[in-house]
Amino acid sequence: MDESRNPAPLDGPPVRRARLWLRPALLTIGGIAAALLLVAIDQVLAGVLLAALALLMGFWTSPLRRGRHVPLATALEMRSDERAIILWAPGDPLSARLQTAIRSGRPDVSWVNVLQDPMAQEFLRTSGGRGALPLVIVGSHVLRRATVGQLLDAMADGAERAAAQSESA
Repeated sequence: MDESRNPAPLDGPPVRRARLWLRPALLTIGGIAAALLLVAIDQVLAGVLLAALALLMGFWTSPLRRGRHVPLATALEMRSDERAIILWAPGDPLSARLQTAIRSGRPDVSWVNVLQDPMAQEFLRTSGGRGALPLVIVGSHVLRRATVGQLLDAMADGAERAAAQSESA
């Protein structure tokens, strides 16, 4: 794939790069400020715990967190009604909810981190942009801003379609 047409996620315009870091920076700075206030009123243990939580949340929502990732090209090769492909991004609250609910390394789910994959970035742009995350693909069906319930329903429907196709064959 031509790298000049699909820049790495942090090679884009400065404004776009800054937006990726806005939420992590606010979480970290706000948490550290609150922790310092707790320390100032002699709540040292609570302050230390809050500072640690702020650093963890800053990392969790930042582009530094790699998370689960399969290249989109690889995931699309295995595309079927019995598999889900989930495009996600660090820092996206709906993506984090979906990852929390679908924790185990399920063989029927492929996670694609759009910040690591130029092909996934292009697919996301043509499918509604960052506002469509998490984007779920099950067979030929695409779900934008998918919830856990919608993902599980789509996978059940896909399994039914696959079973109907195998019976008719």
